[in-house]
Amino acid sequence: MKSIIVSLIVAIFFLNPFVSAQSKRPMTPEDLYRIKKVSNPQVSPDGEWIAYAISVPSLEENRYNSDIWLIPVSGGEPKQLTNSPESDHSPRWSPYGKQIAFISDRDSIDNLYLIRFDGGEAWKVTSSKTDLYNPIWSNDGKYIICSSRILPGEKAEIENWTKDELPECKVRTINHLLFRQWNRWLGDERNHVFLIDVKDGLMKDLTPGYFDIPPVSLSSSHDFDISPGGNEICFVKNEDPVLAISTNHDIFIADIKSLKQKKITDNPALDSQPHYSPNGRYIAYTAMKKVSYESDRKCLAVYDRKKKKHIRLTDDLDRSVGQILWSPDSKQIFFTAREAGRCSIYKVDLKGNVKRITDDGFNIQIEITPDGKKLVFIRSYNHVPNEIFKMPVTGGRVTQLTFTNSGLVEKLDLPKLEEFWFTGAEGTKVHSFILKPPGFNPKKIYPVILTIHGGPQNMWADRFMITWFTFQLISSPGYIGLFIDPRGSSGYGSEFREQISRDYGGRCYEDLMKGLDYAIENYSFIDESRQAAIGGSFGGYSVNWIMGNTDRFKCIISHASLFNLTSFYGATEELWFPEWDMGRSPWEEPELYNKWSPHLFVKNFKTPTLVIHGELDYRVPFAESLQLFTALQRQGIPSRFVVFPDEGHVISKPQNNVRWWIEIHRWLEEYLK
Repeated sequence: MKSIIVSLIVAIFFLNPFVSAQSKRPMTPEDLYRIKKVSNPQVSPDGEWIAYAISVPSLEENRYNSDIWLIPVSGGEPKQLTNSPESDHSPRWSPYGKQIAFISDRDSIDNLYLIRFDGGEAWKVTSSKTDLYNPIWSNDGKYIICSSRILPGEKAEIENWTKDELPECKVRTINHLLFRQWNRWLGDERNHVFLIDVKDGLMKDLTPGYFDIPPVSLSSSHDFDISPGGNEICFVKNEDPVLAISTNHDIFIADIKSLKQKKITDNPALDSQPHYSPNGRYIAYTAMKKVSYESDRKCLAVYDRKKKKHIRLTDDLDRSVGQILWSPDSKQIFFTAREAGRCSIYKVDLKGNVKRITDDGFNIQIEITPDGKKLVFIRSYNHVPNEIFKMPVTGGRVTQLTFTNSGLVEKLDLPKLEEFWFTGAEGTKVHSFILKPPGFNPKKIYPVILTIHGGPQNMWADRFMITWFTFQLISSPGYIGLFIDPRGSSGYGSEFREQISRDYGGRCYEDLMKGLDYAIENYSFIDESRQAAIGGSFGGYSVNWIMGNTDRFKCIISHASLFNLTSFYGATEELWFPEWDMGRSPWEEPELYNKWSPHLFVKNFKTPTLVIHGELDYRVPFAESLQLFTALQRQGIPSRFVVFPDEGHVISKPQNNVRWWIEIHRWLEEYLK
């Protein structure tokens, strides 16, 4: 009788979701650094194994360490292949499957290493003085191509002399625009592609000269490749004189012996991500149409090397192509595309017949088994961190292969995102996610946090994010998180995305306010008297604009935000961004810069505001937040300025990011009690 009672108690516990949820706890900022990041799955040539990287954070050491792991494609227990106190990443199978190449900073610089598939000690192949990245094997297994950022030619001699003769001089010289990006100084260094002899580690520069190959801006994860025959490479290059205003990347090919280069695209907009087909006949790539518009739709195109002809395959699909991947028989191309808060997987044949395979979850880093029957990829949801999954190439049943974070996830109360559509500006349907807090009680009312994404050509998606505004940490203190994809968001078609340009505070602002009103009217658990707004980058612009146009919010949090559009233009790095979105430069188009600049509406500001910025931010320079904080303080508006001297646009170091969240939660608690 006693055993029956115990069994009933156990059954009630597991079948009752409320009881189960009560045993879990809300997520904390520190939990972000208990999550191991799974990435870069690579299928072995025999189709039996997947090599991948697991990056393990350490909050105490304020760093990450990654190692290479293996797991059977059929499923089973993973096994660790490398075990270094430094980072091992970017695994690549040799063509015969006996060795795995990878990149490691074991000697403080990212160099190329090899390790046998069956284990043992790894050995160093190269002794490069600059970091290597993105290794690709030649089909004969004799060579690997990599990219590295170097100081070429005479400029290297000048810099080396300066270091020897004037060791205390920290000068930086600038000869051209686009001399910094995000949070790094570019200077006179250039990306070059190198051919590495696997036997002796000797490196041959395949792209000598003063060009960035591939370019540092608007790069993809695959901007160079080696032909199946091993005698040619293709790569991305921009020949325009002022890179800060140009998106005119083109695809080039070069003979590996003679190094003679030839341009194969003449599109004045952006071409990128070249991939040779397995049979060597085609080069697939992504192409934009609109000149100097970085967020234009990317179409999938192929170059027929035999007929010297370009074919656009996805012109009829109003979605921007992400990663691309050839089938082993060279007859189809698989690709990812963001849409309506997900990242789907599609396939297309060489006649342009497009089919969506899955629209569930946020799917990235797709690979295909050598028999062409299964896709292997990374998937995440708002409540599930990155893991490896597989599915048939025709779609259907999806199987999860890794469960790297299951132990932690089982301890956390991670509510699932819900979604709704509402009518925004001009009667347009707009998509939104809503997230309830852990331990949600429908009889209670909760404050609501309107969280606005950056970009602006970006989107909220049902995915797990470590940096920026992690959904779960918005809601975990007991708030309703509202994540609207307003005008300008990607994943909803070209017209919707382009309606943000030259209209920053127009339809986008109206979409946000109408979406918030809709949520308050339709969800009885939202407390209308306790509203807050948070945004970063363009989202920061949006909350600054909100302050000048409404005082409905109890508090605002503005991270790395655009405040004075004219000063922003003069200090940011990639000038095509403001020149497209505002029409031209401020002296050529002052009306739009003045019309949409939040700094001209400061007299209307009333809302208590937390301002946050990294001093190394080159995308939205630090002075934007200095101006915002000064304006708030001079008007006596409650405000606090949190500055991270060693961070850029994104607060990414573990301890800094935890402090970032602590500051956000404290500000919200102070005004939403």
